[in-house]
Amino acid sequence: MADRYKASIDDMFFFECETLEDSFEKVIVRHEFPFRAGALLQDMGQTARDIKIRLYFMNENYEAHKKLIAHLDAVDHTYELSHPKYGLIKGHIATMVVRHDDRLETAEIDLSFIEGKIPADSDAGYAAPVDAGTEEAFIAGQDELNAHVAADIKEQYPDDFNELLKEIDPAAANLFEQYAGLTRQAQAFVKKVDQYVGRLRATLNEITAPANSLVSTIIYARNLPGVLIGSIAAAVERFVLLYDSLRDAPDRFLDSYRSGAAQLEDAAEFRKYARISIAQREVVEIGAILKEDQNKDNAARQAARTKTFSVTGRPQKEIAPAPQLLTITEIENTLAIVRADLQAAINEARSMQTLKAMAAALTDHVIAIKKTKPAPMTVVLDNPLPLHLVCLRYGLAYHDAEQLLAINRLRHPSFAWGEVQIYV
Repeated sequence: MADRYKASIDDMFFFECETLEDSFEKVIVRHEFPFRAGALLQDMGQTARDIKIRLYFMNENYEAHKKLIAHLDAVDHTYELSHPKYGLIKGHIATMVVRHDDRLETAEIDLSFIEGKIPADSDAGYAAPVDAGTEEAFIAGQDELNAHVAADIKEQYPDDFNELLKEIDPAAANLFEQYAGLTRQAQAFVKKVDQYVGRLRATLNEITAPANSLVSTIIYARNLPGVLIGSIAAAVERFVLLYDSLRDAPDRFLDSYRSGAAQLEDAAEFRKYARISIAQREVVEIGAILKEDQNKDNAARQAARTKTFSVTGRPQKEIAPAPQLLTITEIENTLAIVRADLQAAINEARSMQTLKAMAAALTDHVIAIKKTKPAPMTVVLDNPLPLHLVCLRYGLAYHDAEQLLAINRLRHPSFAWGEVQIYV
């Protein structure tokens, strides 16, 4: 009597089983020629593994076989066979033979289980967008930066702290006139803030921020730290709007944005606050750029699902130009630049937890993108091949041929040759 093992299907139906047959076959193509003995053999790979097992349902487990039959008849998906000898096997059930006796409460089911290894769909999941998280961290970071400025003022001007943090009119043309009874050092500081804020308001003042801008959603404190931080944030946002047309190329966008916003760091007393604000907004914009790239990638994949050619070979849709998507190298280079700027900001204010949270969120997001984004690879085809055979050769599913057709802009799917990009 053959050994019986405890096994399960879909981790829902448990039973005893024995292996009847476990077969492996090779697909060998024989090329035979007239007037020549023998044949030229070509190994086309291994066929699907076919495992034949017999399931036993007896006594108290007898009724379970009826539920299993109903499940296999109603559900059409990739089944999971958990077997103590073969491990976890995913595939489909080709045949099922049932023998049961209600009087003896005994049932035997012979299954032919075919293991599947070619992925059913190469369209991996998408990393959760990070833009919402970075925007929340930016808003919280502005409050944290405001508190950091207030702490610096208290440390440098303890005798004037209460007066410097009193409520003022942020829209007033002259901040200095709103204070009284300050020491000389505090008066000099307020004058520098007044001059710096005036210069910030004049920077790119011809650029009008939209009503739904991120900075406009933040209510800054009506005191000296709030006016200072709010003015820096508004000036930084204008630089973002100035270089908005470069967002499709993150490296150029970052280079232009960093070069332009660097002029806000020329005042030594406020360089730290400007550097932190620039790094904070940098993370927000890169998070939005990565989300836009994922949306374009998703749209391209959805378009690739639409059949380009009918069964008669006639075009059913226009072969549109492939969208310019960010490569893994571009995403990693962008992350390196942003992390360097964030680290410089963290060095200025190590107590600000939002900066560390931003760095961690962006890094985790890029790692998630790398896990879900298929890596493109260029292969060279010496002879024209149908795209379905190209998919088979490189371990892709049949319907990935539509995706290959979209990213390569081939004239006809039956004649792919030369350099062809595929997803691996």
